[in-house]
Amino acid sequence: MSAHDPDLDATAAAEERAERSPQGFGVAAMGFAISAWCGMCGIGGGLFAVPVLHFVYKLDLKRAIPVSLSLVAAGTISGTIAEALRADSALRWGIVAGLVVGSLFGAPLGFQVAKRIDSRKLKLVFAVLLAFVGSRILGFVPQAMAAGPDGVPVFEPSWSDYGLAAVIGLGGGFVAPLLGIGGGLIAVPALLFALPGIGHLGARACSLAMATVTSTRSLALYWRAGQLDLRGSASFALGAVVGAVAGVRLVHIPGVEDVAEKMLGVTLLLVCLRFVLDLRKRPAEG
Repeated sequence: MSAHDPDLDATAAAEERAERSPQGFGVAAMGFAISAWCGMCGIGGGLFAVPVLHFVYKLDLKRAIPVSLSLVAAGTISGTIAEALRADSALRWGIVAGLVVGSLFGAPLGFQVAKRIDSRKLKLVFAVLLAFVGSRILGFVPQAMAAGPDGVPVFEPSWSDYGLAAVIGLGGGFVAPLLGIGGGLIAVPALLFALPGIGHLGARACSLAMATVTSTRSLALYWRAGQLDLRGSASFALGAVVGAVAGVRLVHIPGVEDVAEKMLGVTLLLVCLRFVLDLRKRPAEG
C-alpha cells in the first residue's frame, strides 16, 4: 500500500478549508456592521468585506470575493425590500431602471477595456477624483429640498433625469471590473451632484436597488462555476440581511441623513487611500 494517498490528501484539504470557513456569531456580527454602514451610504459592502475575509479570516482572495458577494447580494436585496415597504420610501424606480440598464451595458465594456489599459494610471486618476468628491461631501451642507404635505421630499424626475441615471449606471458598471469597486461608489456621489433634488436618501436607495441586480448576477456566475462556499457565506449573509434593514431604519431617522452622507465621504476617502497604497506597490514583472 502506498504511503501517500492523493485521495486522502484531497479529503484532508477539503476538511481544512471547511474548518476555515468563516461562520458563527462573530461573522454574522461583522456582516451586520458592514451592511448597516453600507446600507446607510448606499454601497454594497465589498470594499470592507473582502479585506476582512482576507486578512482577518485568512481566506484567499478567490474564496473571499464570492463570499463577499453573498453579503452584498443579501444586504442590498433586504435593504431594498425594507426601503420599498416604507411609507416614506426614497426609491425612484425610473432612476433605478436607468442605473440598472446602464450598468449592464457598462460592465462588459469595462471588462474588455481592463485587458488593455494600464490600471495603475487609471487608479491614480480615480484616487484624485475620489479624494476631491469625498472631501467635497464631507464639507458640503445639503440644501433643503421642497417637501410635500406629508413631509416627504419632492423629486419629480424628467426623461432627461432618467437618461442621466443611465449614463451614471454605465459609468458605474464600466469602472467596477476595471478597479474592483462597486457601482455604488460611483452612483451615489454622481446622483448627488447630477440630480441634487434626489438627496442622499434617494441616491442611496436607488444605488442599493441597482446593486441587487449587479451583485446577484456576479454571484450566480460564481455559483455556476462551483466557487461559492455556502458554509462560509451563510453567517455573513444572515448578518447582512439584518444589518441592511437596520441601516435603512437608521438613515430615515430625522437628522441621520446628513450623518450618512458624511459616512459616504469617509468611505470614498478610504477607497482613495486603498488606491494610493496599491500604487505604492511595485507592479508585477512579466
